[in-house]
Amino acid sequence: MVMKLFNTKTRSKERLEPRNGQIRFYSCGQTIYDDLHVGNARAYVFWDTLTRYMRDVKNWDVRHVQNITDVGHLTDDGDQGEDKVEKRAGELGVEPMELVERQIERYFEDTKALNIRRQDIVPRATGHINEMENYVQDIIDNGYAYERGGNIYFDLDAFLQHHDYGEMAGREVEDLKTRRRAGSSRTRERRTSTTSPCGWTRTNHT
Repeated sequence: MVMKLFNTKTRSKERLEPRNGQIRFYSCGQTIYDDLHVGNARAYVFWDTLTRYMRDVKNWDVRHVQNITDVGHLTDDGDQGEDKVEKRAGELGVEPMELVERQIERYFEDTKALNIRRQDIVPRATGHINEMENYVQDIIDNGYAYERGGNIYFDLDAFLQHHDYGEMAGREVEDLKTRRRAGSSRTRERRTSTTSPCGWTRTNHT
């Protein structure tokens, strides 16, 4: 039986086949600052069901990687706000990594209770900071980002000169620009363009 999945880029269902004998599957995991809720669980159950079908029915070799975000998820959607883990740890009067360790344990207890199989690789964001910095530097070197006030901003206007943007999300660039212009005045002052989303944010520690 042919397996088809919806391709976000082409907006059509396409046949899925292993590449070099393997399906390599990445899914976004939990931000570890609070307990799992039903919205999180819905996504994890779906990905587990998909992985089980590929392994148990299609007999494919599947490598499923799902990250844990233990740093860097801000309370606001823009380039401002507190780190969610640090904020929650402060509210509870514990160290951030103490909260992370506790919540990771609770996360796997909850997913096990939902009969979700553990992923093959579960990397933490804190374990890959160097790689993130290198990727951001590559974007700067390519001319698609710039630094202001210790923050790194993606230069959408520069990127649009050579590439499409918004294609995967099916969004029009003008709509994205409008949303960016509606951001806070403090955020706009730090950018050279109102269409520049933040890629790397400076943190302040007291």
